[in-house]
Amino acid sequence: MLRNGTPITAYLDDTPEFLLTTLLGVDEENNKLALALDSNKNLNRRAQLCSKLICLSTQGKIKIQFDLEKISLARFGEGNAFQGVIPDTLIRLQRRDYYRLTVPKGNPLICTIPIQQADGSTLNHEVSIVNISGRGLTLVMPPEGIDFTIDQELPKCSIELPSGDRIVSTLQVRSIYFANLRGGRTSKRAGCQFLKLPGPMQHLLLRYILKVESERLAGKV
Repeated sequence: MLRNGTPITAYLDDTPEFLLTTLLGVDEENNKLALALDSNKNLNRRAQLCSKLICLSTQGKIKIQFDLEKISLARFGEGNAFQGVIPDTLIRLQRRDYYRLTVPKGNPLICTIPIQQADGSTLNHEVSIVNISGRGLTLVMPPEGIDFTIDQELPKCSIELPSGDRIVSTLQVRSIYFANLRGGRTSKRAGCQFLKLPGPMQHLLLRYILKVESERLAGKV
């Protein structure tokens, strides 16, 4: 990342607010890491008050996340830079678009699907998400109210993330099947693909997936 000058998106704590930066230097002897300041001076000031910066970047097709803690402003070359403690771990997730995250049962995700009725009105159906990736998701089909067909497109579906951010996209039904559960029960499910998910929403989704993965590795979920 240092050699390539790879762009880094650094979120201020767990808020949606972020700054754009690059890795400037790694001082192993003093256990310090330096990041470039953002062009927005107000963001730079707020970043100094954070407990950590949640940094997301990419190397090739590998998504990388690390936390920069104990942030301060320090001299670097002829200017200033953010300085923090070298992180103990990096999360490296290959082929992120194809990686499917199983949604934690303790913090479920709900997909709201608006279905047009025969009288022209719209009825919103809330269905649980089993797993999710950058390409699509698997839904638990409700016992009644929705009758999906293969290749059916479902416009304006929305997902409320734990951060309060919302993902809105058209879903296309790609598969319908029954999953075997414990106790001999079965669950009808639908595998759906995102159609033309906007870049900013892809970023929100990636951030959610990496955050849950980080918590899972830390034993928090």
